[in-house]
Amino acid sequence: MRRLDLKLPALKRRAPAAALTVIYLYLGYHALSGSQGLVRWLEQSDRAERLELRLSALEARRDALQAEVDLLSADGLDLDSLDMEARRLLHVARPDELTIWVDP
Repeated sequence: MRRLDLKLPALKRRAPAAALTVIYLYLGYHALSGSQGLVRWLEQSDRAERLELRLSALEARRDALQAEVDLLSADGLDLDSLDMEARRLLHVARPDELTIWVDP
């Protein structure tokens, strides 16, 4: 009987440490792989970088299109460029012109 009494106080002394260990493991696991954990944060930062690259590409495309629109405005209209672009798009040439098609 005496031996059983010695084990019981030892369990009582170790129970808080065991409970804290379980709590720390639980919190550590969720700090790494939870919905707001480190892994999720890294995924979101990678996604943010990809979206920023896509945004910069779209902004460059928008700027290029805006430059083309500006060339067609009444103030910046170049009649020679307009004539060349219309001929290219409509496949039109004058009777005295020679058209040479080159495949890219």
